[in-house]
Amino acid sequence: MLTLDLPAEPYWLDLPRGVRVEIRPVTTAVMAAAQAAAQRRLAALHEADAKLDPDLARGLAFAFLAKALARHAVTAWEGVGDAAGKPLPLSPEAVERLMDLDDIAAAFWDRATAPVVAVAAEGNG
Repeated sequence: MLTLDLPAEPYWLDLPRGVRVEIRPVTTAVMAAAQAAAQRRLAALHEADAKLDPDLARGLAFAFLAKALARHAVTAWEGVGDAAGKPLPLSPEAVERLMDLDDIAAAFWDRATAPVVAVAAEGNG
């Protein structure tokens, strides 16, 4: 039997370096929007450089997907500041800059998608 115990409301994720982000649940719509945005960005790079290194393209595909998921899912954050230590307001551009940090992006991806992965691992998916 399928167990529908996925989050229905926004919730907080603890990330490295003292960062916390509140995200909306990663639904089919949120993931599809992120995938579409990432695919558009990668296609534009391929169009600009047909000889794009395949390994770099693979890395960029994940980076673009993590950034797009964060842009579509993050609704608030804590622990993110500017060079002077002043809290930085949430914006799509700032979220993307946060996802440029490899440890943050990897932790965000793992934790944001964990509820869906857990359902699949139980044999529900």
